[in-house]
Amino acid sequence: MTTITASEPTTDTTTLRTSLPPLAVPDPCYLQGVHVCDVVAPGEFSPETDPQVLTIAQRCLEESDAMVVQDAGLLPSDASSALAIPVFFDGDVQSVIVLLSKTATETMSDPVGVFEVWRPVGPHDEVALREGYYGKLERFQNVSSFVRFEKGNGLPGVVWDREIALVQDDLANHMGFLRAAGASADLLNSALGVPIFSDQFLSTAVLIQSRKTPMARAMEVWKVNESECELTSQAYGDVEKAFRLDVGTKVPTNTGILGLVTQNQRTVLIEDMAALLLTRPADKALPCPTAGLAIPFFDGTVLSSITLLMF
Repeated sequence: MTTITASEPTTDTTTLRTSLPPLAVPDPCYLQGVHVCDVVAPGEFSPETDPQVLTIAQRCLEESDAMVVQDAGLLPSDASSALAIPVFFDGDVQSVIVLLSKTATETMSDPVGVFEVWRPVGPHDEVALREGYYGKLERFQNVSSFVRFEKGNGLPGVVWDREIALVQDDLANHMGFLRAAGASADLLNSALGVPIFSDQFLSTAVLIQSRKTPMARAMEVWKVNESECELTSQAYGDVEKAFRLDVGTKVPTNTGILGLVTQNQRTVLIEDMAALLLTRPADKALPCPTAGLAIPFFDGTVLSSITLLMF
């Protein structure tokens, strides 16, 4: 187990963003854009330049659950789908994260990735697919449509049982990813499951990415206590080995982007490579992610974990 001491404290000089434009998400990224819509009053969001993103966030707020949007009339013209994830604080939606997927272009003819929402069904502790976006991954979509996961089984069920986000890597060979055969056929390599809890479990939002068009360069989940954060699961794509951390690594809670979440007690979106590098002993001269999205999970008003996507 590795413990990393912060080389410098988190400061107020880092600017928190509400959106990450496509140019800030390196190609060949599956995502067209990343948006954070903070609730500033009942039913009202912070200003957002794209009214269509606000419409999606409003629908998510009204439903008080994660949702996948595929209706072209609700999406920006250069987006094929959206995954909206609500962040709850003390039982109320504090912010809505909207992830937009890219449409096919001349430079990216076949974006490969998956958005899903799994919700409890029936009298037993099971979840089934509520909605999902698969693009051209018809085989994987068909398999997913007929699967149910018991609480504690499969990525959606394990996330429900543990009440913490989970990253699974090398899906084709991962014993815990029960749709591995379909994932292998469609070149899907890593997945992130995010729990949606209010007073009780609502759903698991799932992002599944491919090597061809990844959603993030790195995905990490950190368990938080009063003094430190511990890395519980991770997956790394095209990043230097020095940037990668082992499961079990611990850092102080005031470190980098994790410190910004504990300081502000809300979702954090930044373009600040220095703040990202504070959580690892990497050489800042090496190619590394330059932007990050940190999603907090609150048990009531207590911050219990942080899910980190780095672009």
